[in-house]
Amino acid sequence: MKALVRSLWWKLTVANVAVTLVGSLLAVIAFGPLLDARGFRDVVRPAHLQTLIEGERALLGGRLGDPGLASGLLEAMAQRLVDVDGPQGLYGIAYSSEPRVSIAVYGDDGRAVARINAERLPLPATWLRSPQRLEAVSDAERLLVLPLQPEGMLVVRHHAEFSVWKNLQSTLRDTGAYLWWLVLMVSIPGSVFGVGLSLWLARRLRHMAAVSDAWAQGDFGTRMDDRRPDELGTHALALNTMAARLRDHLKTGQDLATLQERQRLARELHDSVKQQVFATGLQLHAAQQWLQRDPARTEEALQRAQAVNASVQGDLAELLSRLKPADAAQPLGTLLQRALLPWAGQIETRVEAPDDLVVAGDTGRELSRIVAEAAANAVRHAGARQLGVQVAVQATELVLRVSDDGRGFDPALAREGMGLASMRERAALLPSGRFDLHSGAGGTTLVVRTQLQTTEGTT
Repeated sequence: MKALVRSLWWKLTVANVAVTLVGSLLAVIAFGPLLDARGFRDVVRPAHLQTLIEGERALLGGRLGDPGLASGLLEAMAQRLVDVDGPQGLYGIAYSSEPRVSIAVYGDDGRAVARINAERLPLPATWLRSPQRLEAVSDAERLLVLPLQPEGMLVVRHHAEFSVWKNLQSTLRDTGAYLWWLVLMVSIPGSVFGVGLSLWLARRLRHMAAVSDAWAQGDFGTRMDDRRPDELGTHALALNTMAARLRDHLKTGQDLATLQERQRLARELHDSVKQQVFATGLQLHAAQQWLQRDPARTEEALQRAQAVNASVQGDLAELLSRLKPADAAQPLGTLLQRALLPWAGQIETRVEAPDDLVVAGDTGRELSRIVAEAAANAVRHAGARQLGVQVAVQATELVLRVSDDGRGFDPALAREGMGLASMRERAALLPSGRFDLHSGAGGTTLVVRTQLQTTEGTT
């Protein structure tokens, strides 16, 4: 039976394949270079080259202090640009040319952080920051000048010229490599082989699908064990690379989220608990001073300390539970007065705000923290006796103004501490938030402006 199958396979295949292969070769030789030249022009467009390296370009931003990482990313980009694939991934320029790529990344001082120079395609040792440029210098060369964020420049020189002769050589080489596949596909026994091939491919695809499902569940340790030198094997390798990068990106994102959370907690502890504990100490010190001379004032100071302590407990409970603040739906004036409570008795305060102004929870939280920090600075550093807080609504903008009558300072000469930096950060977190500070002999005034976002049902 096997001999009969082999005999039929040869008799039917030789007759069909001879005509098919000859006709295919003639068609490829006649029309292949014309079609490939059009595809070549599409895939070497500067805009398309830019899209291929956007991932590494984004990773370079903010990481120019690590030359090793920068060099690794440049090598990855250079390798990708040496054999550029088309938009559908069906055409590589190395099929029809001898690509060369020079690539460099420069710091804000203009000096090269890392550089890869191809033969006869040098890049300078310095490159000052300039606008983005995507241009075809000639039919064979493209230049990409891409600014990095927040600093630095990425410059790419890409040289690849379409060669008809190389294109024909590649075509003939590929045709010879896949000759037996073509023979099988045009023969009757090829149908039987196709069934087996389909089952084989289906098994590989099922494996790839199972691994993809594992990745979807967050298990990036699973890998596609497919090292066959075909399209699926290459695709599996590319997917494994992608999974490794995703795992690294997730870890980077988790590390960044952890750092941001630590910074947020540090800011919250500094702006709330630390300041209120300091205020509690002031009240207890005052109580100690009046203990023998004026029991009534002693009791008043102790009550204030107890109120501040209750506020500290509330802030700690909020930090631990990560819930929204309970006062998020209260009028802004009430929130600001509560923020000034720890400093009652230490400084005379005045809050002027529209009675019916209820802002979004996050906005009220950040503004009250800014006011509390301003009061702490006025008591601890400025020796102020009065602190005024004014809230005004101007069209779609909310303006918060905090002024004290303490001894001012020169913002240009003073070293900015954590308190002032925290206020600036909180203002930046507000919608379209802006922070301005003015200080002199007559006291200090800070102004915070933000887009007005009231809660639903308020104006």
